[in-house]
Amino acid sequence: MGATHEQWMRAAIAHMTTDTFPKLLSREVELAEGRVVRMAGITKGAGMIHPNMATLLGTVCTDVAITQPLLDKALAYAVARSFNAISIDGDMSTNDTIAVLANGAAGSQVIDQESSSEYLKFRSSLTSFMAELASLVVRDGEGATKFITVEVAGARSFADAKQVASTIATSSLVKTAFYGQDANWGRILCAVGYAGVPLDTAKVCMAIHPGDGSKPLQLVRNGEPLLPVDEVRASEILKQEDMLVRVELGLGNEDARMYTCDLSHDYVSINADYRS
Repeated sequence: MGATHEQWMRAAIAHMTTDTFPKLLSREVELAEGRVVRMAGITKGAGMIHPNMATLLGTVCTDVAITQPLLDKALAYAVARSFNAISIDGDMSTNDTIAVLANGAAGSQVIDQESSSEYLKFRSSLTSFMAELASLVVRDGEGATKFITVEVAGARSFADAKQVASTIATSSLVKTAFYGQDANWGRILCAVGYAGVPLDTAKVCMAIHPGDGSKPLQLVRNGEPLLPVDEVRASEILKQEDMLVRVELGLGNEDARMYTCDLSHDYVSINADYRS
């Protein structure tokens, strides 16, 4: 028990099972001028990861002063965009918990209005914090060599965008293509099509953005593949560890993200040899 970084790290290490590194994150957030709150989070997980969570534990501690009903709402909103937006292998287990503990020790005025700017700032900050924490789970995915963000924009609703993003992120064919460094636009577009969301295929666009921030590779525009694919540029992007697949549906203003990884030979080896 204690408050030092070393003690927090020891707690994070104690969470580990098949994890290869401890997952600990902290942040300060300014909700209003001069009013700062703190967040610290620990999580664990590396396999059997898929919404609705899986063999996964996570705890976020904050000193914000907020009512229980609003903290519950903020947590539900943040989880949908973080720990329920990650997938490693499509498998789940019975053992998962995500909790947010708020003790009010920051001494600020209690947040008790859902429409207040402080609540909206806290919710947004909690969401981005939990998304970064959840991303550590994906980065430690069993056998993973790549961290892939799937972003779907231009949807009619958040639920539609999330459904399409999830379908792409959980496709074994998409995941193996990324492991093989293959810019297989057909597999991604196929997943968009069978996601179960109504589409106007003539409006769908798709590009792969490299993690280094350099120029993206546009693969589909208005439902048509841009051929021939620039294989040299594709190879440059797909050799990187981080990348973003962006799909634009052209139907609305809602968007969603999923965080996933590739599917490698090592994943099969790890789980073929696993004994519980």
